[in-house]
Amino acid sequence: MLKFLVFDGDWPAKQWPIRNACLVGADGNAIRADIHFEGGLLVAEKRETGAAAFAIQHQVGDIGELTVQTCLLPEADKPYILNLELARHRLMLLYTKLEEWGMFDLEEDHPVTRRSNVARELFIKALCLQHDSPAEAARIAQQALVAAIDGSEELALAHAELLLNKRKSAGALPKAPIGCGITIEHNDERLKTGLRNHFDFVQLPVPWKAVAPEENGYNWDRMDAWANWAGKARMPVIAGPVISFEPACLPDWLYIWEHDYDTVRDMIYEQVERVVSRYKGVVQMWNIVSGLHVNSHFTFTFEQLMDLTRMCTMLVKKIHPEGGVMIELRQPFGEYYAQNQRSIPPLMYADLVIQSAIGFDAFGLRLTMGQAVEGQHARDLMQISALLDYFAHCGKPLYLTASTPSQPVTEMMIARPDLDEPVDPQSGYWRRPWSEPVQSRWLEAVFQIAISKPYVDAIAWQDLIDYPNIELPLSGLLDEEIKLKESFRRLVGFRQGLRTLEGQQNGQATDGAGNASASLGGGI
Repeated sequence: MLKFLVFDGDWPAKQWPIRNACLVGADGNAIRADIHFEGGLLVAEKRETGAAAFAIQHQVGDIGELTVQTCLLPEADKPYILNLELARHRLMLLYTKLEEWGMFDLEEDHPVTRRSNVARELFIKALCLQHDSPAEAARIAQQALVAAIDGSEELALAHAELLLNKRKSAGALPKAPIGCGITIEHNDERLKTGLRNHFDFVQLPVPWKAVAPEENGYNWDRMDAWANWAGKARMPVIAGPVISFEPACLPDWLYIWEHDYDTVRDMIYEQVERVVSRYKGVVQMWNIVSGLHVNSHFTFTFEQLMDLTRMCTMLVKKIHPEGGVMIELRQPFGEYYAQNQRSIPPLMYADLVIQSAIGFDAFGLRLTMGQAVEGQHARDLMQISALLDYFAHCGKPLYLTASTPSQPVTEMMIARPDLDEPVDPQSGYWRRPWSEPVQSRWLEAVFQIAISKPYVDAIAWQDLIDYPNIELPLSGLLDEEIKLKESFRRLVGFRQGLRTLEGQQNGQATDGAGNASASLGGGI
């Protein structure tokens, strides 16, 4: 059992929000625990032995409300001070990355150096007070945590800038680094013009639910329209996910067979065969399976999940040997494993896929933040950068898909009361409550961090336009009236910067700030 003191001012807190809380084991995987609040203490009762880290969504001053964690802690009779342990872990992560990235020689006036020094001094001061004045120690440790997270984000961005300049100077940037996802529900010519002018590739969804609303009844018209346009426009296409067990993707009639694995396997085989055979002429990369490791909707066994992964990848290689095959990981921080022991932690699944000699070409990573649903709670930039680094050892290129909302929940609920799943403020936020400026700044920072990594081949924004039943409400780069958001302009400018080497523009018009001018055509 782990216990943590939490304070409201000088006194033990009378209540404390428990959001996105879990324990993390020594292997980095979430572990089962009963977590509750009682009498000024957060209590985590483990169901496993050994040291564990405690993760929880926590308010961290001007940095936002983020999921952060402690170091691995042994059980102790005396409770730990939560803020002190959160600050300890973030300082450890900061110094670990300084060493790993070889950046200990930063100047004294560099923001990383200044913030890390402040965080260290505050942490030492809190340590000295933890026994005599735990409330004061918690207050000072909170300041140390804020400074440490701020410094670690500065470090992540400084490291990204360094790597990105190296990739540029070495001519090692991917040929098609920036893409965007679309919905087959919208087929406006202005969207197609914007995609062709401002993106390197398009992510074309293949929702089984939409193309086969009834068993043995197919409607390919909307898919065909987008596929035909991509072929004529010579627009590279990543298609998929072809198979995903998310409710938005699966047809309702398939649930009749959810406990009959052999029947579901046969239907998946037929679906993959139909889709790949129909669109292999325009698709360069297949996102063939997405999130099977989460296993939160069908009760398949570990062996069955691996069998489905192997079958789908082999079938694509057989039908379309020239096409690439991607296996996508959802909820990459893996909190779901604490609640669902039938699932597979994301990094473990990645390792198993590689060790099983399954034939595929890349991993996909879906990073969605902005709803208080599993896997979509807010994280900081250093956590995202460190997460990407975990995949470096896999030896496979990485394709990232990212998204956040563009409005805070209060404004959105007033403007859009029809949304079934509004953005929930309890999901946390980065720096400020979600808004168009925050979305655009988060986009630029995450895109810079991602594309700087030598093993990342591409990054895409999940949805070009807002639409009903979108996975993350208001996360599009355009609103439903096809008006540009600030994030669209920011992304166009970022892409133009990638295409500019040693100050030489590629001939595209720029605005006064040096960003590429953004338009969709058609008078917008």
